[in-house]
Amino acid sequence: MELQQLQQIVIIAEEKVLSHAAERLHISQSALTRSVQRLEDELGIPLFDRTKNSMTLNEAGRLFVTHAKHVLSDFQKLTDKMEAFKKRKLALHIATCAPAPLWKLTAELSTAFPDTTITSEMPDETDIISLLLTEKANLAIVRHPIDSEAILTVPFIDEQLYMQVPLTDPLSKQTSIRFSDLSGKVISEYVHTGFWHQLHRDLIPNAQYIEYQDLMVYTNVMISQKPLTFLTELAHTLRTDVTGCACLPIIDEAATAHYRLAFLKKNKSILAPIIHWISKECIHW
Repeated sequence: MELQQLQQIVIIAEEKVLSHAAERLHISQSALTRSVQRLEDELGIPLFDRTKNSMTLNEAGRLFVTHAKHVLSDFQKLTDKMEAFKKRKLALHIATCAPAPLWKLTAELSTAFPDTTITSEMPDETDIISLLLTEKANLAIVRHPIDSEAILTVPFIDEQLYMQVPLTDPLSKQTSIRFSDLSGKVISEYVHTGFWHQLHRDLIPNAQYIEYQDLMVYTNVMISQKPLTFLTELAHTLRTDVTGCACLPIIDEAATAHYRLAFLKKNKSILAPIIHWISKECIHW
């Protein structure tokens, strides 16, 4: 007995005319007749009273339809629940301490795991552990190993900070710079950069910052006005061919972030395919 046969009997009962039921089921009337006959042979009892021109449900048929509807309803509920479970399982909420590694990660994941729903947030760095432990995030991008028996971290990627320096600035003659070289400078900056935003102010306290809240506006300013500004290799903003500017690496140790992926140990088996793929592929990013 197959679910398809249960559905066929129910639809025949609803349509009352075999040809109409066959049309609704998108099969031929002869194929539907053969399927019903196979089911009756298996049950060992006819479900219809037949005449030359018609077939109507008998008492056994009506009993069959009543219970078939319950089975089909339960099967649909089961299917819906499994689909909902699959969607929850494939939903990935990422908390990150900086935007650039998140942009790179989501772009690559969306291609490799197209059925995975990815959402994200960039909270204060000190809140990331709490988000993982309360399962408000199931994956996080952090800068350091986490001292918690419940959380695992694995190496991810590095981010090197650079500086776009106008050729009118004496710094452009150097091959590299340090944060201390930027003291007193006017620096244009996109403000939503996670931990980098405060780190810049801690290490270059005497700089004057022109802040941009809108990424599109900031990008247009970078291209059109060519200001002194930070660049990163992870966000495709690193350009060495910008007319009128030099692109210099910042060589202070703090200018390189060594990111790790963090997740709950108990979710290791669920996240294993994604974590394994990232670990293998990120060396090429």
